[in-house]
Amino acid sequence: MSATRSARRIIAIGGGKGGVGRSLLAANVGIYLSTLGKRVVLLDADLGGANLHTFVGVERPRVTLGDHFEKRVARLEDVVVETAVPGLGLVSGAGDPSWIANPRPAQKFRLLNQVQKLEVDYLVVDLGAGSGFHMLDFFLVADVGVLVVVPEPTSVENSVRFMKSAFLRGLKSAGLEAALGLVREGDHAFEGGIPAPLDIFQAARENDPPLAESLLAEIRAFRPRIVVNQVRAKSDLDLGPALVSAARRRLGITIEYLGHLEHDDAVWHAVRKRRPLLVAHPESRVAKGVERVTRRLLSTEGIEPTPSTKLPGVENHYDVLECNPAASEEEIRRAYRRVREVYGAESIVISGLYDSERLSALHLQIDEAYDTLMDPTRRKAYDLQLFPDGLPPRRKITTPPVGMAAPSILLREEPDGKRSPKATPPPEPHVDATTVFTGALLRQVREARSIELATISEKTKVGAGHFRAIEEERWDSMPAPVYVRGFLVEYAKFLRLDVARVVATYLERYRAARLSQDDGR
Repeated sequence: MSATRSARRIIAIGGGKGGVGRSLLAANVGIYLSTLGKRVVLLDADLGGANLHTFVGVERPRVTLGDHFEKRVARLEDVVVETAVPGLGLVSGAGDPSWIANPRPAQKFRLLNQVQKLEVDYLVVDLGAGSGFHMLDFFLVADVGVLVVVPEPTSVENSVRFMKSAFLRGLKSAGLEAALGLVREGDHAFEGGIPAPLDIFQAARENDPPLAESLLAEIRAFRPRIVVNQVRAKSDLDLGPALVSAARRRLGITIEYLGHLEHDDAVWHAVRKRRPLLVAHPESRVAKGVERVTRRLLSTEGIEPTPSTKLPGVENHYDVLECNPAASEEEIRRAYRRVREVYGAESIVISGLYDSERLSALHLQIDEAYDTLMDPTRRKAYDLQLFPDGLPPRRKITTPPVGMAAPSILLREEPDGKRSPKATPPPEPHVDATTVFTGALLRQVREARSIELATISEKTKVGAGHFRAIEEERWDSMPAPVYVRGFLVEYAKFLRLDVARVVATYLERYRAARLSQDDGR
């Protein structure tokens, strides 16, 4: 960071993919900060595709970045135009010549040097799409780098590529680019063609430990933030926390999740009228989301994050399942289901992070952790080995992480397929080697574990109606025994029950009931 910098805080907002809402967020973060009495300048660094002026209601800027690049104005301050929002200025690129999309290195570094000298409280930079060097350099020079992601595989994959590219660009600035030579060609070919910070660190640990220590410092200092935009469904709310998990596990870096913005027609209404969103629709859902994100940014000012003491890529069974060492069996079950869902083959979170081979290895690791921790004998031996001085104190979590949805109400599935709210799950029944599994008992086990039939159906590819008939023991609605056996196997495997015991005891009841029906005819 420049020693002569005047801008108190620089916030760079980017995204690997176009159309995700970077300009929307940048403009309205700047507007919200200015309403707090701060002097703010917005900089449109989407060179060659600038449109930030539209989001702040400026029709045609009288001077632009092109004037600065061609030295028609000497200082960047002379390019700042005032907006209709008090305290908010704009450096626009609207109407610039086509060559500006690829500025010469001298032009870019002159711009980077001058933006840091602007006399403002906040400089908010709207980056362009992609991972060009000038976007990466702005991202790295900022105090806070924010990526906007939408719930689509392409957006996630491009955001992952941006983060990896930014980290590599930072290594060059730190004089550590020699570390790239330690990563074997082809190790990362199926994951975007760019090695992850974790790949580089692990290669350095094996070949150059002193270099690995320097890399570790860079990894711990690299802390991008993310905002999830265009949230439409509850499942979209899970994307932010899931990306935090995936980046830690596969990239080795820490991401901070700032929150989400809902899909809202107020956005296009405001854009069509060329009016700032927070001015035209201050009570809209998306405007409230922008305010929450900005307050989160403000709340972290001056707070140095506590670096993790764990080495990237080193995980025990509790880390793998992302649960506490003092977790109960029910908590472990829920953690297992959550992690398997986050890293499922169809999850958008794995886009750009895992090829099929590495993902299969992760699934085996997750299953091994679950099997060990659910077996009391194996877990006790594992805990003694992992924590010879006793389990660490349980961390108390009083509020969910920022941006996470509140726990959803458990829904009971009724025979007609409708769902009604239920306050708490029933207690889990006792099951042992002598248990006779009835439909009612299977349902009680499932509901005690907060699992819906739709979830089992989705994972096993068996219709939920078949499982519902099994739970309700509607013998007439069931197919031939060979099919019922297969459905029971899938059901029991999903719930981690004794498959042989479930099949044997339930089919015995099934056959007896069918025989009784035949005798009664």
